[in-house]
Amino acid sequence: MEPLAYFYIGLAAFLVGFTKTSVGGVGILAVLLMALAIPGPASPGVLLPMLIAADIMAVIYYRRACQWRILARLIPPSILGVAFAWWFLSATSGYNFNQLIGWVILTMLALDILISDRLRAMVQGKLLTGIIGTMAGAASMIANAAGPIFGIYLLQMGLSKSEFIGTRSWFFLLVNIVKLPFAIGLGITTSQSLTLNLYYLPIILLGAVLGKQLISHINLKLFKILIRAAVLAAATRLILG
Repeated sequence: MEPLAYFYIGLAAFLVGFTKTSVGGVGILAVLLMALAIPGPASPGVLLPMLIAADIMAVIYYRRACQWRILARLIPPSILGVAFAWWFLSATSGYNFNQLIGWVILTMLALDILISDRLRAMVQGKLLTGIIGTMAGAASMIANAAGPIFGIYLLQMGLSKSEFIGTRSWFFLLVNIVKLPFAIGLGITTSQSLTLNLYYLPIILLGAVLGKQLISHINLKLFKILIRAAVLAAATRLILG
């Protein structure tokens, strides 16, 4: 790989750790950086073990804040979404994977920005819970990009900041562990990619520690605007090539 690719991976690793213990939204930028560093289907497979490592760190920080009743409703349809996405990825070929990642992320970003408060209030219904869980699982399997749709679900639950992060952390830890054998089966997570992950583990840890320390000092409104702008630019670049 080019030297710039290693820099992109390092920055992605830092952002993965940072977003897991602080604010959401940064994780999508990490997905885009990884896609720029490693074009093609391999990029989500390289990122997946990093996400699991960061999820474990986040769960350690917020292990007592999880709302298990929420996860009990979301995990089953999410696993269904993972299985559907695995089938899609294994049954199709000849597509531009970077463009696929770009479109999935733009869709998630649009949902995050445009969904109305009225729809937020409807999310507790069983049908929408199933739809959101399935979408989150599929988006996570294809592009590790379920953060926005899952955030939409949690925002209307009236959770505290620690409960939000704790529930999110446990959800993604469980879903990412479920995804791992599928990713290995697709050949996108390999022994070589796991070796690469080990080199970046200290950077993930640094991001997680700083995220926990800085969350109370972040201007969330400004931060989300900047992240959304960066995600839009990077996703557009993937789509346009």
